[in-house]
Amino acid sequence: MSVAAAAFKHWASTVDLPSGALPLARAIGVNRTTVQAQLLRGRVREAVVIAAARAVGVEPVVALSSFDEYHELHREMRPPLPVEILSQVTLTDVSIELLRRRNTAYGDAIAAVRMWEDPPQPDGLRTWIDAVDPGHIRRDLAERLGIAPPNLSAQITANKMRPRHLVEAARIANTSLTSGLAVGGVITLQEAGWPDGARSHAVTHLSDVALNDLVQARLAAAQRGARRLAADSAEARRIEETLG
Repeated sequence: MSVAAAAFKHWASTVDLPSGALPLARAIGVNRTTVQAQLLRGRVREAVVIAAARAVGVEPVVALSSFDEYHELHREMRPPLPVEILSQVTLTDVSIELLRRRNTAYGDAIAAVRMWEDPPQPDGLRTWIDAVDPGHIRRDLAERLGIAPPNLSAQITANKMRPRHLVEAARIANTSLTSGLAVGGVITLQEAGWPDGARSHAVTHLSDVALNDLVQARLAAAQRGARRLAADSAEARRIEETLG
């Protein structure tokens, strides 16, 4: 999903952005060819809207809500659920916390260089969807979007979903409509309304048992990813050998 180019041009005029493709591209820091092509096709992608919003100091969620396709976004923006916060904690994050609890010297040594990175996280879409799943989110989402379940599963596995699909997933899960956009890396966690330090607070307040369970879950996910990569590499070699 994208937004209508005519609506984008009107919005751009309300925030004093130039109407021409070249000056607009320069103002928002996007390639001129990209901007021009989207304006000519009559549809502007969310990434361009967000870049434009950031360039003029407008909150991306507020900007997207100006368009019919996302009119409910800002109104349905809520704080993230605890399970959503933990879904965006990586193997590195939980491993550092585990080491810190075993020996505080480890935590002190890492503290100076540690960074909590914004999504997309490795396997972040799957962990988020699993966390917010009310029961049949994959089936319901596939039906609502009109796509085959295997195709949806492939998108989740590849950690890539369209912005509108992410919003629909959040709607089915009855959580903040901005959470999916944050998890997919379309907007930042802060822009989605997540409190600063939410993940750090969530991890440090886990019980030892819960922390160990989360470490185990992230290790299992990393192992699945490594196996998929190994299988893909083996298949690529087999095809190469067959073709000579």
